[in-house]
Amino acid sequence: MDAISILVENEPNGFRASVLGLPDCHAEGVTREDALAKIQEVLRVRLASAEIVTLPLSSPALTKLTGIFKDDPQWDEFQAAMASYRQEMDSELEAEYRQLDKSDARLNQGNSAA
Repeated sequence: MDAISILVENEPNGFRASVLGLPDCHAEGVTREDALAKIQEVLRVRLASAEIVTLPLSSPALTKLTGIFKDDPQWDEFQAAMASYRQEMDSELEAEYRQLDKSDARLNQGNSAA
């Protein structure tokens, strides 16, 4: 582990450092630096007898849906309709962007003259 996020809070009697995601992992200190030094030691002790692993998540519900349209005669038609719709939306956006560019150019010309 290269880094870990620590919440440092200003308390009435000093500072409190807490490891985000590990609510039982915290330390107090008179100064900010003191609290951070103490939380480093708390983490060192905690991680000396533990490990952090990453587990992949599987989504069986979505996996069951894979390939359900492979024999659907309307699938190709649906895909073509989606492509056509996207192209139409892209054309409309392009026209809007061109209009915005023209408006910006006019505004910039007006500001340059002032």
